[in-house]
Amino acid sequence: MTLINFGCSWTLSKIITYFLLILCGVIMMLNFQVFQSRWLKFSLKIVLLILPFSIGFAFHPIYEGDFALKGQKVLTNHSKSDFKKNGLTVVAIVDCPFCFSSISKLKMIKKRNPNIAIDFVVCTKDKNYITNYIKEAEGVFKIRLAENPDSLALIAGWRFPTFIKVENKKPVYLWSNDQFGVRAIDQLESNY
Repeated sequence: MTLINFGCSWTLSKIITYFLLILCGVIMMLNFQVFQSRWLKFSLKIVLLILPFSIGFAFHPIYEGDFALKGQKVLTNHSKSDFKKNGLTVVAIVDCPFCFSSISKLKMIKKRNPNIAIDFVVCTKDKNYITNYIKEAEGVFKIRLAENPDSLALIAGWRFPTFIKVENKKPVYLWSNDQFGVRAIDQLESNY
């Protein structure tokens, strides 16, 4: 993620990271000359070649939606009170670990694009359930209760979190959590 801090796109940042891991494996393999046995030397070189990438992949796996540019147009009716700002509306539910972990990515998006309005909406009517979300957001963007939780959950297809691009206070495009990868974020950021 550090390449993102230097202005690289999300896609390029992810690709370069894995490329550097592969390059590290190649360098380790080429510089390894300890054993005389051909098979032992060959086997260890193969292990050294794939080891850095394997470790990197174990900690930061590549998911199907990371590089796919998937999502869908919003075709359903909605309540106007659900979408108060143009920008990105994130639909979440109470005690959802994926919703909670998305906040760090959203903070990075907001840091890179100060003009984007991020509206994090939790499908509940009880304010006590959103305190952890509010603490995690650290005031970077607002966390609010859904005015029409059932309607919003229906638009999200009951998949949480769902990321919805809003234009003219209407939802126009949405990504589920597994579709909101680096290319989708780059596409969103290109508008700001």
